[in-house]
Amino acid sequence: MSDPLNQFVENWRAVGPLLEAMRERDLIDTPLPVAMAQLADMVDSAIFLKPLLPSSGMVEMQQVLARLR
Repeated sequence: MSDPLNQFVENWRAVGPLLEAMRERDLIDTPLPVAMAQLADMVDSAIFLKPLLPSSGMVEMQQVLARLR
C-alpha cells in the first residue's frame, strides 16, 4: 500500500472505536419520541422517493429468492 493509504487505514483504526462510542451514546441518549419521529421522517422520505406498489411484494420476493437458489 502507498503511504497515504496506510495513513488513511491507520486513522480509521484509531478513530473507529471513538466513533462507535459516540454512536452508542447517541442511541442511548436519544429520547424514544425523538427517535420515533426521526424514523417516521425516514420512512416518509423513502416512500416519497419510491412510492409503495399496490401489490404485497410477494411475487418480487419469490423472484429474488429464486435467484439466490
